[in-house]
Amino acid sequence: MLAKYIQRGHSIDYTPEADVAAGDVVIIGDLVGIAKLDIKAGTLGALALVGVFDIPKATGENTAIAAGAIMFWDAENSQVTTTAGDNKYLGKIITASTNDDTHARVIINVSRDVPISAADAITDPAATAEDIDDQSGGTASSTHQLAAVGDTSSADQSSTINGNFATVGAEYNALKDDVEANNGKIDSILAALRTLGLIATE
Repeated sequence: MLAKYIQRGHSIDYTPEADVAAGDVVIIGDLVGIAKLDIKAGTLGALALVGVFDIPKATGENTAIAAGAIMFWDAENSQVTTTAGDNKYLGKIITASTNDDTHARVIINVSRDVPISAADAITDPAATAEDIDDQSGGTASSTHQLAAVGDTSSADQSSTINGNFATVGAEYNALKDDVEANNGKIDSILAALRTLGLIATE
């Protein structure tokens, strides 16, 4: 056996050397986590590795941040920033913030290579290439070709891309229907077991 499943990985155990307050951003190498609760020094606690958090940002002129921007953690100033440098990658801002906003709403540790809009578009059978923003601020059809990876020609692959997403969306919806159908069967089985007195009633 090469690997053994331990946990889902939404949070990890963490024992700090100094007290950590709820909401503190903790850097472990290249890993970034956020404490959901206070953790006393030398006491086992946990850090969240996924989720959406309101995190402090700078205010004033030119501090507005567009939704979808890649965010880093500025440990020196204890705030998020769009500047990479020596700062650690944190995630992406999901709601645009203004110059006056004191916090940015960030989904942490999401892949920097996947646009925020992709998650919504991929579940929509009617999605088109224009629904997915790439990292240059353009659209999939006008900036680069996302489908037919092996095709190095300059031909527009928009129709292929659109077809791919429509297919994925349709398959997702079919899977969702199957899950809902199975849930109905499970409910029927549970009801029968309750009738027989084999399990407790709700």
